[in-house]
Amino acid sequence: MTREVPARDTGLQQERTALAWRRTGLALAVGALLLTRLTLDTLGTAVVVPAAIGLVLAGWVISVTLRGRRYAAAHPDEPSFDRILWDGRVPAVVTLVTASLAVGELLNAVVQLLRA
Repeated sequence: MTREVPARDTGLQQERTALAWRRTGLALAVGALLLTRLTLDTLGTAVVVPAAIGLVLAGWVISVTLRGRRYAAAHPDEPSFDRILWDGRVPAVVTLVTASLAVGELLNAVVQLLRA
């Protein structure tokens, strides 16, 4: 007696990838807000502009992945999420926001050490 292997759904991998990028965008937005909250007392209002830029870029990451889902709904035969990542813009933006948040937190730590 042999067991039949169910057919593989090719859309699930694309969906998981899109969800992962949305979670990444959400994490970046939360990180930007948290950094603003933690460093506002130390660095003052100078931290608001980089945090706002981080929030906008995190929103862009989320919107790009949502746009890919809409495209996939309109064109079900084509793998759509590969088109979003092919030029590397989304990973580059995620790297830029993460690096800028890290630099902001390092600057906050240096200012706190100099004040102590």
